[in-house]
Amino acid sequence: MYEAEQIVSMIEELNSVSTFHRWRKLAEECCDISFQKKTKQVGTTSYTKYYLFSDSDIENFRKVAILRNKGHPIREAVIKTFEVVAVPDPLPEQNKQLIDNLIQAVAVMNIEVQKLLKLSMNYERQSHLSTQKVYQLEQQIQELEAGKMDKPFQRKKA
Repeated sequence: MYEAEQIVSMIEELNSVSTFHRWRKLAEECCDISFQKKTKQVGTTSYTKYYLFSDSDIENFRKVAILRNKGHPIREAVIKTFEVVAVPDPLPEQNKQLIDNLIQAVAVMNIEVQKLLKLSMNYERQSHLSTQKVYQLEQQIQELEAGKMDKPFQRKKA
């Protein structure tokens, strides 16, 4: 297992440790791989982390350096080198089917929501009309009672 400083000295195309760490970080982000980390105590209460790399990692970084010197962009070189050829996973197909089912379910729910919104608006309109009708009836009752009060005692003629 090698540390970053040792790898920089082993690969002629690498100029500095910071360049190497940039490549390492790019490999971790783009290719979803991770390198072994260790921590060591630096002072009485402080620790630092450092990465350890295997011989195959060194060989991969050599390939990245060679591709980089040939004019490939660094991202492309890292992806070509560290990309693992994987067996096609049936999970994406299942995920696609689940997503399609969810899309259909959401479409059906949207239609139902539209229907419920129409019903709600209809009920609100009916409620408003009922409130107006009640107000009109109250006005009519008040007018009738006010008219009755003007003639409190009248006899019916037989």
